[in-house]
Amino acid sequence: MRAVVLRQFGPPENMTLEDVPVPKPRPGEALLRVGAVSVDLYQTVLRRGGAVHVELPRIMGNGIAGKVVELAPDANGIALGQRVVVCNNVSCGDCRYCRSGRDTLCVDRKIVGGQRDGGYAEFVAVPARDCVVLPDSVSFEDACLIPNTIGPVVKACSHGARIRPAENAVIVGAAGGMGIHAVQAARVCGARVIAATRTARNEDAVRAAGADVIVTTSEGGWAEQVRRHTGGWGAEVVLDFVATQETLQASLAALGPGGRLVIMGYFPRGSVFETPTWAFSEERTVTGNRSAGRRDVEDALALIRDGRIKALVHKSYPLHAAVQAQRAFEAREIVGRAVLVP
Repeated sequence: MRAVVLRQFGPPENMTLEDVPVPKPRPGEALLRVGAVSVDLYQTVLRRGGAVHVELPRIMGNGIAGKVVELAPDANGIALGQRVVVCNNVSCGDCRYCRSGRDTLCVDRKIVGGQRDGGYAEFVAVPARDCVVLPDSVSFEDACLIPNTIGPVVKACSHGARIRPAENAVIVGAAGGMGIHAVQAARVCGARVIAATRTARNEDAVRAAGADVIVTTSEGGWAEQVRRHTGGWGAEVVLDFVATQETLQASLAALGPGGRLVIMGYFPRGSVFETPTWAFSEERTVTGNRSAGRRDVEDALALIRDGRIKALVHKSYPLHAAVQAQRAFEAREIVGRAVLVP
């Protein structure tokens, strides 16, 4: 089969299209014919090296949708010929976190396309219990955005931020692939959405996704803009998809008393929370949102199926254009997400 293999960390050109053996599913696994796989930040960070620990060579690619073509012994819950989307977190299913439904915190957690080979290929072997069956109405291209993008933002809005109707929710990085889907997810929860973007370049797309107000972070003082748009109180919820020291400080400043901040980015170690007097005096809450578990994938799939969230696929690339796709992603040419179709 053809697969995109990373043999050395670095630029997109380090990914090479190669002929490799079709993987043989182990007990409990399914072999999928890949229908589509997403192109997003995790794969870019992995490819560059350092922030995500992986052993090379590695077939890249998580956020996979495809068709079941082979089942190994003990592969339960799915059938040959079914269309499925794959949860990225390969969990043990038995630790204290898995038993409580928090499989993203599994003590033996592995990521498809990270600690095991992924879907930048014609075929991929994955645990059958990590597959969720797709309705015929949801395409592979739309479905592959669920594990890495739509599932995590649905989790962040519904469970991390616990957004309630009529609350003000600020989406920091709203023009990014996750942020623009978070605008939709926050609207599903009933929020009044304030989109914070670096520039006004994709303002039309952010408004079309459901933003009520747009503030530009590059102009500075955007936390004060949020307070003006909330009658001076500040927002009940901020979701920060950028998570630099600057955006986190502004995110905290944009929160009103009792507000909730959800961090969905690579948190910079250091000074942001050194003196958290605001946590005590104004009863604010800060939490992280690591990734999507099976429940979150199922919830996001239902929202797409029912037309309440639209998967924003900007462009589809063939497998041999994986380098081009990642270049376009890094150049911020993609609004929403790009996908590879092997």
